[in-house]
Order: sequence, then structure tokens, then C-alpha cells
Amino acid sequence: MSNISPYIYLSISPISQDFVKHVDTQDSLASFLAVDQHKRLEKISTKTRKVEFLGVRSILFKLYQRYKLSQGLLPTSQADVYLTQDELGRPYLGLSKMSTRNNRETVYKKTNIEKVENATIPSVSLSHSKQWLAAVISDQSRIGIDIEIPSRMVSEALKSRFFTQQELQNDIFSDHPVWLWAIKESVVKCIGKGILADMTKVVVRMAAVNTSTKENWSINRHPSILSGQERVYTFYASHASKDWFEGRVWIHPLYVCAIAVPSLNEGGKNE
Repeated sequence: MSNISPYIYLSISPISQDFVKHVDTQDSLASFLAVDQHKRLEKISTKTRKVEFLGVRSILFKLYQRYKLSQGLLPTSQADVYLTQDELGRPYLGLSKMSTRNNRETVYKKTNIEKVENATIPSVSLSHSKQWLAAVISDQSRIGIDIEIPSRMVSEALKSRFFTQQELQNDIFSDHPVWLWAIKESVVKCIGKGILADMTKVVVRMAAVNTSTKENWSINRHPSILSGQERVYTFYASHASKDWFEGRVWIHPLYVCAIAVPSLNEGGKNE
């Protein structure tokens, strides 16, 4: 049985001019972003980077509203959680609570799931690459996501540094190294320690092609993306030969997107 939660909400969206206009007019997004996020936004000087920053957080906010519905809660126009990040850059949600002076108070700051006043705070992860945005939210204790464009070049220097010989001998990875790169990035993000996680210690293997990938996930696709254009693969990974992960990678002509979550044992085996 897979250790992956059925409550995983994934959104992959292209950036368009309509999307840009919509993001610029979202008042609800302002209340969703913590002070540190607003400060980061103020330091962004280019329009493209600003749109990527706001855009990926916008689709995450929408995913959170869908997550609330799955928990039997009604979505609201104002955020009851806020998005911030820890000292290593990992994004996470905190529970918002308005005091009598209308100041936002931090009820708790944890990167894993905590329950306060019967509220569950899910894990989140964000990624963007060129004209694509990706966000994921889940009641997993940790989750990581990465999106890349298929044409991204993975140099021989990067391959020799971050890929094992066994991985390079895999026909899929030798033909499509960007798939492996996206998977490893998602695992590193799931670990949540930034560069301290050390991608060189992440080892990946693909599951058999006929491995079931039909969990009850809620996939939020942009209208321009046809689900039939995607191929979905299961993968397993380890970090430093002691921490185990599993996940999915979606292969589309315009993007490669991978998500990773912790696994209780090696290669998704039952204990």
C-alpha cells in the first residue's frame, strides 16, 4: 500500500497575460502572505520575477481553499492561514488569528502538521520554471515539488556531480536527464534543509511501468492542459541511505513536474 495521502492537491499552470492581470488584483492574496513574503516581494525589481512570485502563491491559495472543502470547511475570502518560510527557505503555513487590535498573531510556527483548536495545517511546496508554475498542498507531514521545462539542459558536469552511475545507466534518465533532476529537486525540497540536504546523497529508481498511480488525488489542471497529454510515473528515492521517499513525476510536452513525500520503508514495500 502506498504511503501517499489521498489528500494531495496539485496545480500546474502556465503564466498568461490574463493570469498576470488576475494576480495583480487579488486582495485576498495580500492577507495570505506573511510579512516576510511582502518584504521579499518589495525586493523583486523585474516584472517577470514578480509575476512568478505572486503567481505561484496565488495558485497555492486557491489550492488551500480546495483543501478546506475536502475537510468539510467553507472557503473564505480572507486567509485564515498565512504563508511564510523558515530560515532555510522552506515555505509553510501558519494559522492566522486576529486579536482585538486587529493584529495578526502567530499561533504556532511548525513545518509539519500541527493541530490547534481542531485546525489542521497542511504541508505545502512551490516551484516555477520559465512560463510554468506549480504548487502542491497535502496533509502529509512533508512534501516537495519541482517543475522544469523539458528542454532544460543538464550539463555533463552536473550529471557527473549529482547523478549516480546506476541512475545514468537507466534508459529513461540517460535519454531524459531533466526528469531525474526534477525528481531529485522534489526530494530535496521534501527534506526541507535547503542546500544542506545535499542532492548528491539522493538516489532515485523508477518503479515498474505498470505500477498503479491511481490514488484518489485531486489534480487541479489548467484548462489549456489536456490530461491525456501527460504520462505519469512512480519513483522511489533515498537520502544518505537512511531516509526513504516516494512520489510521482508527470511528463508533458511542455513541462516535467515531480512531487515527493516521505516513505516509511525502502521502495514503497509493506512492512
